[in-house]
Amino acid sequence: MPIVPLGIDAYRRDDGFIPSARLLNLLLEKDGSGISPDGTLRIERPRLTVLNTLTGKTRGIINDPATNEWLVVSGTTFYRDFAPLTGSITGGNNVAMVTTKFTTAICNGVSAWLEVAGAVVLVAMPDGRNVVDVDQLDGYILLLCDDGRYYWILPGETAVDPLNFATAESSSDAGVAIRRVGDEFWIFGSISIEPWQPTGDPDAPFERSSGRIMAAGCLDRDTVRRFDNTLFWVRDDCNVCRGAAVPEVVSTPAIAERVRKREGAMTAWTFGIDGHQVYVLRIPGQGSFAYDVSTRQWSEFGSIGQTSWEAHVGYDASGVIYAGSVLDGKVWTLAPEGTETLERIVSAAIPITGKPPRNDSLTVGVGCSADTIMRLRWRDGQDDYPDYYEELEVRAPYDLVTLYRLGQPQQPYREVEVSFVGSERIRVAGCIANGAWDT
Repeated sequence: MPIVPLGIDAYRRDDGFIPSARLLNLLLEKDGSGISPDGTLRIERPRLTVLNTLTGKTRGIINDPATNEWLVVSGTTFYRDFAPLTGSITGGNNVAMVTTKFTTAICNGVSAWLEVAGAVVLVAMPDGRNVVDVDQLDGYILLLCDDGRYYWILPGETAVDPLNFATAESSSDAGVAIRRVGDEFWIFGSISIEPWQPTGDPDAPFERSSGRIMAAGCLDRDTVRRFDNTLFWVRDDCNVCRGAAVPEVVSTPAIAERVRKREGAMTAWTFGIDGHQVYVLRIPGQGSFAYDVSTRQWSEFGSIGQTSWEAHVGYDASGVIYAGSVLDGKVWTLAPEGTETLERIVSAAIPITGKPPRNDSLTVGVGCSADTIMRLRWRDGQDDYPDYYEELEVRAPYDLVTLYRLGQPQQPYREVEVSFVGSERIRVAGCIANGAWDT
């Protein structure tokens, strides 16, 4: 019973001159039921449902844990639970936001604002410095400048004291991001990272953590996310890293190649659902790719008719997940029962060595919430995929779908692509060729 390696990764290596593997809008799980011949289930990602539509384009979303209110910047307006506040967050790029029990800080990559008495107020910086990022630790608002200097605003205050600053010391590189993790914060530069920790001294509340400088920079501020008890970011060598004493590379060469070929600034956001902890990286010109901590595998997320997933910002507040559109002011909830229509694709490349065998049949194990249609197409060697699909009916809740007489494959490989488009929720349990499904 030849097992076809269907949908095992999102892998495209153009510079390696090899066939691509598709895993679109699906997450991998270890099969605990025994129904899959390869021991793996492909479960579709959660879906989007429109909650509200605001003015402009969504630029950032967080949740205020003190009030359980959702904070959104869309266009130039700051919203608290979808009620607009007075004031304007200028620019059109994404914003970083953070809350304390005293205020909310917002940064557009050049300037910073604080939420004060129902309005957002521009923070006056010493010497007119640019603020590239914000975070907080122990109630202190931390403002990172583009030269690596950072200022802090004391808890409960709304103005910067020009003397309350320190500077990243290990390198003279540009400041990119500042992010709290646990009881410390990291300053990300373009070629280095410095962890800092509190001192308990009100006159000098923070100090650099001795002996922990990392010779690894950061490409884009909005790829740095606090996630799975550490930090994830895209390093200056185009690899996605997980924070540790020595940063751990979690990307594949295929993802690194896509990062290298990006066509703009990257963004990322994270969520968790049903045991899957997912870091979603949007790479302009390449697509949106999701790293699942539970499986250490990458898949691709997408929206129909677009090159990337439309949800480019989002926030997970204890399992309640909001996301925002890269195109307009839509704010969605994200859940398995969402209303978004999905295309789901899995593919495989099977090497053909020696005398080409016959391909008498191909069987796919499918589960679905309602009867649906499975689309299947294939190609050999250097041929293109045909413009049409073979369409086969699938019966709910689970079915074995077989296509017969695929013809003799040609060297060096046969590629097979299986896809579904519609509102039905699906899972794919695996694929076999020229044999009976006897698991």
